[in-house]
Amino acid sequence: MRFFIQIQKWHLCVAGIAMLLFSCAVAPVQPDRDRPAEFEAAISYLADSLLAQMRSGQDLLAPLQDSTRIVMDPFADANSRELPGISREIEKIIIASAEKNFIKISVSRITSETLRNADYVMNGVIRQEECQTQGNSQTCYLISAALVNLKSGKIAARSDVRTTGNHLNYRSEPMSEDSPMYLKDRPMESSVKIAAGKVGDTADRAYYNALESLAMLAEAETAYGKADYQTALDLLTKASEHPEGQLMKTYSGLYSTYRRLGRMDMAEDAFAKLLAAGVEKHKTLTVKFLFDVNSVSFWKDPDLQEQYDMWLRQIGKYFKNSVFCLQIIGHCSRTGTERYNDSLSLDRARRIQKLLNPEFPEVSERSVCIGRGFKENIKGTGTDDEHDAIDRRVEFVVTDCAPR
Repeated sequence: MRFFIQIQKWHLCVAGIAMLLFSCAVAPVQPDRDRPAEFEAAISYLADSLLAQMRSGQDLLAPLQDSTRIVMDPFADANSRELPGISREIEKIIIASAEKNFIKISVSRITSETLRNADYVMNGVIRQEECQTQGNSQTCYLISAALVNLKSGKIAARSDVRTTGNHLNYRSEPMSEDSPMYLKDRPMESSVKIAAGKVGDTADRAYYNALESLAMLAEAETAYGKADYQTALDLLTKASEHPEGQLMKTYSGLYSTYRRLGRMDMAEDAFAKLLAAGVEKHKTLTVKFLFDVNSVSFWKDPDLQEQYDMWLRQIGKYFKNSVFCLQIIGHCSRTGTERYNDSLSLDRARRIQKLLNPEFPEVSERSVCIGRGFKENIKGTGTDDEHDAIDRRVEFVVTDCAPR
């Protein structure tokens, strides 16, 4: 009987300690859903909501175990898949919020080293949108995030916040900005799905299996942003040798890094691999052939314009030696009438078709030009500047050729 009482006392003691440790986490105060919150308050709520959900799903003795380690995959734009500057600010606020409000939870950016001992991975996406506040239209951001348990592979927590953002840095991080294409990799597509998933869902294996490569790519992005191109090159090369690292993002990073190092022959080789990965894995290419407003002339970015000849040469050479046919699809930003933009976008597609002819003489027979106007905008802001340049683009959709 005395033994039984001692056991009961021990359990009560453990429970008391656990409850004490749980109580150190501040309950998140949810922002008003009808009114976007200020950026720092919104991200703090996002962090507290995710970590509180995770804690509530752990067993009673979890607080008495070693620290729970969480790594963050950088938050990307849900539409373009590029990495905006505010992703860094999101990371800083989440790390600070975890340190302030949660005992024995450590949050850090994903690297090869931090991933090795991690218990959870946090991923998130950002959607830029227009919203009304006090009767005025302004730029807002819907930020969605999830925590995946690395042992079970299941979503342990997820949350959304909406924030105002006219003052925020939404310019892409340097390696994203320098990419010759808007990238479409399966792990990134999976990340978007996870961030919008439900607690208890199994995370897509494409994302889960690629985490080692994604960690190397995150480190490479950091090095590239600091102009440490040799370190970026070493990490990107290592990622390209990983079975799950042969991604468009890897080859895009290699292309841009080789250009920064002045190794143009290697840059062209990396672009060829990027092109092949896009065609063979996704049957779609969104190359940064961007146009001036109301024009079939290229957008006046000198750095892009000097690359166009090589891109056209490699694209023409690839399809000349392939068995594929193409849809060349032009797009416009959301300004002007639908009829006008349909015509302009078709002219843009025809311009690219004509420029491919020297390397790809059969381009007229093996491609069809299509104008989509502003029906498939990615940004859709209609600002007609660098912010919606992606909406004035040309895409390639790879198709099988009809029997002759």
